[in-house]
Amino acid sequence: MQLVQSSSSVQNIWAGVLAISSVLGSLALACMFPFAAIATLLAATLPFRKAAVWMGAVWFANQLVGYLILGYPQNANSFGHGLAIGITALATLGIAKTIFQLRGDQSLFSALLAFAGAFVAFEALLYVAALYLGGVQNFMPSVVWMIGQNDLLWLAGLTLLYLVLDGTLFGKIETRTNAEG
Repeated sequence: MQLVQSSSSVQNIWAGVLAISSVLGSLALACMFPFAAIATLLAATLPFRKAAVWMGAVWFANQLVGYLILGYPQNANSFGHGLAIGITALATLGIAKTIFQLRGDQSLFSALLAFAGAFVAFEALLYVAALYLGGVQNFMPSVVWMIGQNDLLWLAGLTLLYLVLDGTLFGKIETRTNAEG
């Protein structure tokens, strides 16, 4: 099974789904938003420029929810953390895209490798930011493990949703049914 770049209309619907999920995910999870999962899926399914624009939009939506609805503190340190997340999210997208390009496909195995690389990079880059901005305690193994599980669940759910939108999942099921009948 491959995650492939679909038609422009599917890409636009997909981008909209990710934008909505970023708002809903931000409301539900606040500081545990699955940027690595989103970066992996954008890298697999959209051209890089379009993916970068949507990654920026997902980050911006996350920040708007945080500051306007969830009441994040509006001070220099908080804005610094937000900016670090945005820069890290874009870097993570670049890492996931590079892994897909090096592998030469968007197979499930490549997606898992891209996700692993994106997740490690995201956490490592945010840790470096936390060394200067504070919050190193948020990188205890138990916390990182919880965030990793959250990201993996989002990756699985959104991948299934993409395969439904793209027609890949039901197309394969229908093909198998017709072949058996």
